[in-house]
This record gives sequence, C-alpha cells and structure tokens, in this order.
Amino acid sequence: MNGEIALMVMSHGLFAKAAMESLELVIGKQNNYDTMAIQLVDNVDALKAELFEKVDKLDKSKGLVVFADIVGGTPMNLAGNLLGRENVILCSGFNLPVLLEFSLNRGRDFSEIRGVIEHAYSNGMSLFTNDKLKEEEEDDLLL
Repeated sequence: MNGEIALMVMSHGLFAKAAMESLELVIGKQNNYDTMAIQLVDNVDALKAELFEKVDKLDKSKGLVVFADIVGGTPMNLAGNLLGRENVILCSGFNLPVLLEFSLNRGRDFSEIRGVIEHAYSNGMSLFTNDKLKEEEEDDLLL
C-alpha cells in the first residue's frame, strides 16, 4: 500500500498520457496511476476489459479517482462501469490545473478528495481579455 488514492486518466487519443507527462514535469514522478487512450477504431468490449485490467493493477485501498476528457464520450462511458465499485469518483472535463491539485492531495483521506476536486474545477480556469488588461492598467494608475 502506497498511501495515495489511485488515479486513472482517460481520453480520446493521447491527451491523457500527455497530460500526465506534463503533470510530472511540474511536480515530479507519480505512482499508482495509469492512462488510457481511446482511438476511433477501438472495440468497446476490448476497451472495457483493458480498463478493468489496468484498474485492477492499481492500489485502490485508499480509493480511485478517474478523470475522463468529456461527458458523454467513450472514455467517460467506459469509466462509468467502475461506479459499481467502492470508493470511486468519476470526473469529466479534466485539465492540467485540476490534475495538479488532485495529485498534490492524493495522500488525503478519500472522504476529503471530492471537495479538493470540486474546488480545483471551480478555480482551474481564468479568462483574460484586452479589456481586463486595460482595467488592470487603469487600476495601477490609481495607486
């Protein structure tokens, strides 16, 4: 047992693998995780078997969090098969800030991790426009 919540990251194409590689560039090597890349020509039954095989190799004693790229897509639909298991959270629409926040908190208790993920989702995106830049410059002039 490694003391970390297990992680499965799933996406269309190689997005999940690339996201984890980027994550490891920022915070270092991760353990107790795997990724799945769903290709256009994949057989759904074979993918389900592959998913179960990969998940079964993870240490899920502290729980399992699955990130899938989009709601309604094949990765998310496949991951839904895991919801019958104990201590599984399935999240869709992941991005690097969300993966980072989750990964930095994988040692926490499973009962706390949902709140961590929800907070990361709510804070994981910022919008910037020229108008916002101009507002900030005007605010700076007032100092």
